[in-house]
Amino acid sequence: MRLIEQARDAGVRVTADRYPYTAASTDLDAVLPAWVCEGGNEAELARLKDPAIRDRLAAALRSSERGIADEILIARVGSEKNRPLEGRRLGEAAQLRRQSVTDALLDLLIEEELRVDAIFFSMCEENLREILTQEYVMIGSDASVWDSDGVLGRGKPHPRAFGTFPRVLGKYVRDERLLRLEEAVRKMTGQVAETLGIPDRGMIRKGWKADMVLFDRATIGDTATYENPHQFPVGIARVMVNGQWVVQNGNLSG
Repeated sequence: MRLIEQARDAGVRVTADRYPYTAASTDLDAVLPAWVCEGGNEAELARLKDPAIRDRLAAALRSSERGIADEILIARVGSEKNRPLEGRRLGEAAQLRRQSVTDALLDLLIEEELRVDAIFFSMCEENLREILTQEYVMIGSDASVWDSDGVLGRGKPHPRAFGTFPRVLGKYVRDERLLRLEEAVRKMTGQVAETLGIPDRGMIRKGWKADMVLFDRATIGDTATYENPHQFPVGIARVMVNGQWVVQNGNLSG
């Protein structure tokens, strides 16, 4: 934050965004040292399969086994064989596989050809709250597109995809009063459009694209969890995009 503020004071246009959760989500191989991943996926897989390199890597990882066992949740895999591991912490997955945490981690990456999404419980609430209140910070979900069923309804992705914006309005505006309602809405709409250079969205104004969300400030909130992430929020009555109602009475209009 100090670096950002120094740059802003010097006239550099720097902004940031944050989602309202204390867990990150990315590929499972993010826990590996950078040198393992150099050269792309084929090179990385070749290293993981090399016995000498694996021994060296395993020795480096074992010192942090206790931490990664509890702090990493397996969110999504590609194969049916490993599907039962989705939604489980790495330590639990290792027990099911009758392996050490390190061996389970490395073998899972090999079996899935690196295509393992994971959630990392590595942040703290105090930092989150301080970041959200900064004037230059907007609200972003950092999420992929998911659904409640079909191919986009698989796995245990980060609940930020379904819950980010209602969670801010429910938890951090209404319940905890960390942000004012107007401030939070601006961080999700007008400030974002302005930052990204979108000239006709982000505010309700004559001649602009008619995008609106009608919500009940007394009930709006997220229901998605790490255990059950494919759950829609509550308290949103209608959503309009480009002048067309796409959600009415909480239901998609088609």
